[in-house]
Amino acid sequence: WLLMVSVLALVLLLLPVSIWFCVKVVREHERAVIFRLGHLLRGRPRGPGLLFYLPLLDWHSSFVALIYLTLYVCMQVVTKDLVRPELSAVCYYQIENVALCSTALFSLSTVLQSLVQAAVRDVLAQHTFNHILLHRRRIGQQIQAAVDSVACRWGIRVERADIDELSFPVELQQSLAAEAEVKRQQARVSNHTSFL
Repeated sequence: WLLMVSVLALVLLLLPVSIWFCVKVVREHERAVIFRLGHLLRGRPRGPGLLFYLPLLDWHSSFVALIYLTLYVCMQVVTKDLVRPELSAVCYYQIENVALCSTALFSLSTVLQSLVQAAVRDVLAQHTFNHILLHRRRIGQQIQAAVDSVACRWGIRVERADIDELSFPVELQQSLAAEAEVKRQQARVSNHTSFL
């Protein structure tokens, strides 16, 4: 209490200058979590509007947006039939519990990116490449469910996950081209023998 009273007295003594350091503006779609001497202040996250805090005692976490956010992940995976496609996935998420998310995670984007990569790797390892091509939406739902089951513990709701782009690996392109060429040669030979 003594430290808090002395900081408050210092702020009041230097009021014209200190007011610029004590007030922050929180936008409509943002919330701020305040820590005083390292402890989370009681109550719900602050915002929207003006946020008053004591500059030497309080620390506000970066303002957390409550709108839907997107996360893009590019990676290479191994499917059940040992094909190694490169893909990019997109994950749409929203922070539902700002205080829990701010206290549980240090770097939200890094943790969520690692979680999405692990979920994509696990889900795609259970399917063949052809199945992935035919059932992208269903596989996206499986990825979304896998990510959401873990992220909900941190106050994050994953709304949707999609496989955005899926590229054929070079060896698969070469084998498909060779297979198509063999079929063309067989068709030419069968056409030539039918004319004779």
